[in-house]
Amino acid sequence: MVAYIRERTIESAWRMILWNCARYGYSYRIKKGSYEGQLRKQLDHLTVVIEEPYTRPLAVWLPENCGIPAPTSEERIQNYFYEYLATDTRSEKEDYTYGQHIAPQLPKVIDMLNFSSGATNQACMNIGGQENIDLNDPPCLRVVDFKVVDGRLHMTIFFRSWDIFVGFPENLGGLQLLKEYVLMQLKFPVEDGPITAYSSGAHIYEQYFPIVNLLNAHKC
Repeated sequence: MVAYIRERTIESAWRMILWNCARYGYSYRIKKGSYEGQLRKQLDHLTVVIEEPYTRPLAVWLPENCGIPAPTSEERIQNYFYEYLATDTRSEKEDYTYGQHIAPQLPKVIDMLNFSSGATNQACMNIGGQENIDLNDPPCLRVVDFKVVDGRLHMTIFFRSWDIFVGFPENLGGLQLLKEYVLMQLKFPVEDGPITAYSSGAHIYEQYFPIVNLLNAHKC
């Protein structure tokens, strides 16, 4: 199933993707990857455009006492940005962080944008190298790209695999903060812009089926 979704905010996009995955996704049992043995319901090609990803709050909102735990929070998004995207440190238990790949490239990306006043297609960062294929869990996020279009800073990202219920809102909240950091470093007139995200494996894990079913009329 190919899904194209255009929404104004991270939260509205999250809800629409959950609805589409619950309704149109295909199910299979995981033989290799996270949560081996579980069922996973998946959209095999997802494109989502979020027009105003900077809208606050960044964290998705669920009513108090609704019985459904919120997948993230403003504090967790801030921590994710700092610890997992903006810095190159990692704990002993981690094989990698995205920041290990992003942090060394980010100054060059900013320099490219400033030197060209945004007139470049080269401000693109790769996550991971050929050695990552040997990891038990290779990086899910693979590309972070910046472009200036009509005076606005656009971010384009690619996830090879993407947990929609928990990962999507926290990932995008943190990536929006990364985009805002880049925006603050630019020395020419430019405004914040949209995020376009692609994934060839946007999914809901079986453990979240009951929660997603409470949020959607169409069941997993």
